[in-house]
Amino acid sequence: MSQEPPHYRVSRIARELEAQGRDVIHMEIGDPELDTDPRIIDAMCRAAREGHTHYAPARGVKPLLERLVDYMESFIKPGFDLSTENIVVTPGSKVAIYTALRLLRPRRIYVVEPMWGLYHSFASEIGIEVVPIPTRMEDGWEPRGAIEGIGKGDAIAVVNPNNPTGTILSEEAVEMIVEAVSRADAYILADEVYFDLIYRGSMTSFLSMGYEKVLAFYTFSKNFVMSGFRVGWVVSPSRELANNFLNRLRLIVGGPPPFSQYGAAEALTLREVLERNRRFYIETLGYSVDRLREMGFKFVEPSAGMYIFAKPPVEDMDGVEFTYRLLEEEAVALAPGTGFGNYPEYVRLTTALKKERLEEAFNRMERFLERL
Repeated sequence: MSQEPPHYRVSRIARELEAQGRDVIHMEIGDPELDTDPRIIDAMCRAAREGHTHYAPARGVKPLLERLVDYMESFIKPGFDLSTENIVVTPGSKVAIYTALRLLRPRRIYVVEPMWGLYHSFASEIGIEVVPIPTRMEDGWEPRGAIEGIGKGDAIAVVNPNNPTGTILSEEAVEMIVEAVSRADAYILADEVYFDLIYRGSMTSFLSMGYEKVLAFYTFSKNFVMSGFRVGWVVSPSRELANNFLNRLRLIVGGPPPFSQYGAAEALTLREVLERNRRFYIETLGYSVDRLREMGFKFVEPSAGMYIFAKPPVEDMDGVEFTYRLLEEEAVALAPGTGFGNYPEYVRLTTALKKERLEEAFNRMERFLERL
């Protein structure tokens, strides 16, 4: 049985406090406080009225698949001839990751930590051994040294740009991982959800490295603020692997509703929406960085995404205790670092809140720290 991820437990307690009348500020879950662009909603509703309410094609609706090819090539230079046959539309990224693990059933999964916690939960449920590859803030959250022990049929999971740290792996680190994995004839699960939300530097995609045993995951949840639409997609350089993934997905759940997919297809024509959302993330991330530094938090400034992974300025208290005391005393919900690996001194903060809520959250944190 999989265990409840720590940030899910925090969120559950936060909802219980809200039911008691407390005004909780949610920084533990990555659901942006932005509205979906009305044109995306209109396209979804229009598709439903036009009859796109039945089973969708298993791989995804044609307009979305075709636009995804163009969209990805504008951000990533794949090391293969990308076509719709390399892509599968999925009901968000969670289902995609779970399906991939069910399909591959590796004996071991190596995880570059800190790592989005559901990989650990899914592996535990399926019975896959997790082998951590820890990184440190002092190294910029970059892997150091060779990756040892990966065998044939094993898998390695990498979130890049990273959740929770917001950092981007160097090209050298990506090359090192690909070399180790290809030598073992293993699989790469490349979680590249934040590939179009990069604010500083650039990213080397695992799809650009000429290695075929890759499943890469993407979603519309953050970039186009469509978390409730439940639309994501998976890409593999190997059409055979993409087709195997598609067949397994059909067994488990199938694809997203077709009208949601038409909304996603419309989103890909609205680059100004992506840019507007990027400006929001840059502004809220920058404000959060300044406030946390003023309070003495230690962290690597993020280059992408919407999170900060930080060490609170407290003595004789780890990040777990800090999280639960802050929630109880000031009604601010964070995600403890233990949800992302063996990082009990850290917490993760979602920064994609409206400015007034961010300001109130940090004011509450300051009050809490002043009492310690």
